[in-house]
Amino acid sequence: MSEISEGGSSPKKKKRKKGGRAVTVIVLVVAVVVIVFSLSRLLPILSDYHQSEQSYQDLAEQYVDRGDDSDTEEDGDGYGDGDEAWASVVIDFDALKQINPDVIGWIRFDDTTAVAVDYPILYAGDNDTYLRTDLYGASHTAGSIFLEAANTPDFSDYHNIIYGHNMRNGTMFGTLKQYRRDEDFYESNQYFTIYTESAAYRYRIFAYEVVTDDSAIYTVGYEPDDAYQELIDLMLSLSLRDTGIVPDITDRIVTLSTCTSVRDDERFVVHAVCVDQRDTE
Repeated sequence: MSEISEGGSSPKKKKRKKGGRAVTVIVLVVAVVVIVFSLSRLLPILSDYHQSEQSYQDLAEQYVDRGDDSDTEEDGDGYGDGDEAWASVVIDFDALKQINPDVIGWIRFDDTTAVAVDYPILYAGDNDTYLRTDLYGASHTAGSIFLEAANTPDFSDYHNIIYGHNMRNGTMFGTLKQYRRDEDFYESNQYFTIYTESAAYRYRIFAYEVVTDDSAIYTVGYEPDDAYQELIDLMLSLSLRDTGIVPDITDRIVTLSTCTSVRDDERFVVHAVCVDQRDTE
């Protein structure tokens, strides 16, 4: 006597859906293609970033003598950072100019771990040459740090503008964004130095803000007059922070400019006043 399953009928075998498996395979293939395509676009970019970063790190190691970091004493300039280590740094400009005669200076923040700015400054007489070209003449997204074309390359102008890209990996002027993001960042990172063949110029940051690329902030060619005072007043009024530092028309100012990665016409600028100067051999 044969057994009858519960319900009085024999169990039916489920048919496999071949269409579902095909769709899964197609989705996986498409996903793999997308990943491969994305990597093919991303890897060259990452490689470009790495090569540029390594190149500038090598330059800093080979041509910057950091001197005696233990040398400290009080400043007598009225601003006072209390740290004289910057004056001990020596840049080998002879060697750098053999690589590229357009090297006119070197910019270096005190704490290069916090503000990763430790680069040569170039000047070509235009604002295009070094936008995507490094010191060696190689094409790189990061380009170079360079001085505004309308400025005098010996940094004798009352207002100098220096450009650098806002790189996502923090190189070039990429770490300047920290002044906007962290309210406490400024307190520990107020100073940087620009070195030239003849002098070392010590700067203290007094303002920073977001502007458009057609702002009056990008005007140079000033003399110590009312027009220059208006520029200083504009910088102070736009600043995202009241630092308590107020330059006057006898002071020389440097503006560091970088993009914000928000709008094409938007820039983040950092203004610093020269608080000391030392002749270099």
